[in-house]
Amino acid sequence: MNPIPYSPDRLHKLERISELPLMLGSFAMIPIFAGLYIWDISPAERRIYTALEYAIWAMFALIFIAKVALAPARFAYLRRNWLEALIVLVPVIRPLLIIRAILFVIRGVSRWKRLATFEVLLAYGIGIVLLAATIVTTVEQNADGANIHSFPDAIYWSLVTTSTVGYGDHYPVTVVGKFMAVFLMFFGIGIFAGIVAAIVSAFNDSE
Repeated sequence: MNPIPYSPDRLHKLERISELPLMLGSFAMIPIFAGLYIWDISPAERRIYTALEYAIWAMFALIFIAKVALAPARFAYLRRNWLEALIVLVPVIRPLLIIRAILFVIRGVSRWKRLATFEVLLAYGIGIVLLAATIVTTVEQNADGANIHSFPDAIYWSLVTTSTVGYGDHYPVTVVGKFMAVFLMFFGIGIFAGIVAAIVSAFNDSE
C-alpha cells in the first residue's frame, strides 16, 4: 500500500475546509461538558451528551490524522499543533477543546477581514448562542422563580433573543441571565447587520 504523498497545497486546503467544522465542534463542547459535569440532567440526556462528546472527538481525530498525513514535515507539524495532538491522544483532557474555541475567537478577532465572510459570521453567531445558552442554563436551572430549566429552553430563549423577536414565554430572572439577555440583543443586531453586509458584498463582487 502506497503511503499518502506529502502535499502542502492539499494540507492548506484541508485546513481551510475543516476550520469552521472544528470551530463549531469546539463551541459545541462547551454545553456538552457543562451538561455532563455541572447540570442536573436525566440518564437519557447524559447518554446523548456522551455520544455527542465522542462524535466530536472522533471528528477532531480523523481531521488531525489527515492533516498529519499530508504535512511535509510531520514531526514539525505535531510540535506546532501540540494542543490538537494532546486532545486526540489523551481523551481525558478533551475539555481542552474549550480552550480551542477561545483561541478561534481570539484568532478571528485579530484578523478583521475574516470576520466579514458569511460563513465565519454564522459560525461565531452559533458559538455565541451556544455559550449564552450554556451560561443561562447554569445560572437559571435552579434559581427561584426561573422558567428556563433546561438547555433546550435556554437555546430557544437565546435564539429568540438574538433574533430580537423576544416572545417573552421564557426569560431570565437572575442578574447574570439578564446581563446575557442584554448582550444577546446587541449581539443579534450586530450579527444580522454583518451577515446582510457580507451577502451584499458577495453579490457586488460577483457582478
